[in-house]
Amino acid sequence: MKKIVGELLKNKHVDENLKAYCGPFMEINNKYANIRLAMNYYTYYTMTLEDESLLSTENMSGLATINLIIEELMNGESEKISENIEKLEKLRDGIIEKVQDLTCYVDKFNIYEHVLNRVEYRFRDDDYPSGYSDENITRRLMQFILEDEDNMAINRKISQVIGQLPVRLTKNKFFEMLSNGLSIYKGGTKESLKNFLYMLKTTAMLENTETMTVNYPYLDDFFKEFKEVKFKKITKEQYDEMMTNIAKVSEYMEDLMNSNMMIQEILNDLLIVLYTYENQLDDNIVKGCTEIIKDTNLLFLGKFSPKSLEEIEDMFVMLEGTQEELYPKLSSYDITDQIMESYSENIEKLGLKDVYDVVYKLPRLNSDSMFMELTVDEDNTTADEEYVKAKEEELYKEYTELFADNEKLINRAVMSASIAELPVFFNNISELQDYIYNTLSVCNDKAEKLACIEILNGIMEE
Repeated sequence: MKKIVGELLKNKHVDENLKAYCGPFMEINNKYANIRLAMNYYTYYTMTLEDESLLSTENMSGLATINLIIEELMNGESEKISENIEKLEKLRDGIIEKVQDLTCYVDKFNIYEHVLNRVEYRFRDDDYPSGYSDENITRRLMQFILEDEDNMAINRKISQVIGQLPVRLTKNKFFEMLSNGLSIYKGGTKESLKNFLYMLKTTAMLENTETMTVNYPYLDDFFKEFKEVKFKKITKEQYDEMMTNIAKVSEYMEDLMNSNMMIQEILNDLLIVLYTYENQLDDNIVKGCTEIIKDTNLLFLGKFSPKSLEEIEDMFVMLEGTQEELYPKLSSYDITDQIMESYSENIEKLGLKDVYDVVYKLPRLNSDSMFMELTVDEDNTTADEEYVKAKEEELYKEYTELFADNEKLINRAVMSASIAELPVFFNNISELQDYIYNTLSVCNDKAEKLACIEILNGIMEE
């Protein structure tokens, strides 16, 4: 396989190697997926014994589909593989839709939690920490940011800090900062700009899906209640009630996200196993995985299992180290992006398009981004100045409407969240230091400033 990969990267014996690449790549993906499916499926079952929320109504239909497909696979009903792949792909699309809906609500409630944190000190008698000064905390924040040598770590810390500072920007200044951030994407791909805009809009409560209110009416009801609160005049009773509700909503969303992640992980593993079933090895590792999966499936279905949980767990000993051994090979053999970019015409002429359509999906299913779409038509054409300007104007319009619909404290929270997502916009260390000091020194709202100081101290102590 190393030779095949090496020659394809060097454009040697292309047609011959394109034919030879698919089988071994599917084989190693199948083995790796069988190991992961055995581990994730068994782990999920044991977790349901301790946490019944994992078997909530929302998850039951998806889990029932997965259990039935695994049962048919374990019983050797290979004629149903194509049909079951379609079922799993449909189920996967449904989970992705719900996670996108949930993400929109997570970002919306994050904005309200940000505001609630800033009004908390209105109902407390706290004062500034002993010896506090804007100069001292600015110095400490700069030391915290610059203690790393890695630029990525430094930029991450800058974003963390910027997102928690009190914001006192005019809309014009805010839009100027947005414009500068977007200008970086001029000359880049439209896909990169699209991804950045999506991240920016979800953070700022601008992203809404058509299905979010239908899929999550419980969250929508809370969000409507929150929108009615006037934070400028919020009472202690309203604050306490909102904090209680934020805690409820946060727990609800976290439980949903965790369960969706676990189901999706199993589903992705199972899809790889089905896609690559014809390339499955008959070695001891795969046999052991099959046995674990089959016994776990019997437990899920409430049928007689010849093994206890402890006996199933003991079988994992035979898999120790195998996943770690396979992963580097899996990564080094994955040249699917290069193949797609360079050899699409060859694949078409060789009649291998259907096979490679499956091959291209495997790295996406193995990705850490488990909710990634399996097929994406990326627009890698150039985002010229005119295109970026048009997107900028659309974004300004959305922000302007959002600002008109909300009070000042909400708008400041949106600005904070948005600024934190922008590419680092400081030309040097002095500019960063001045920005931190100035935002703190011009904040005359003591409650907000105390909250910011507490949060910033927490960031530095993590």
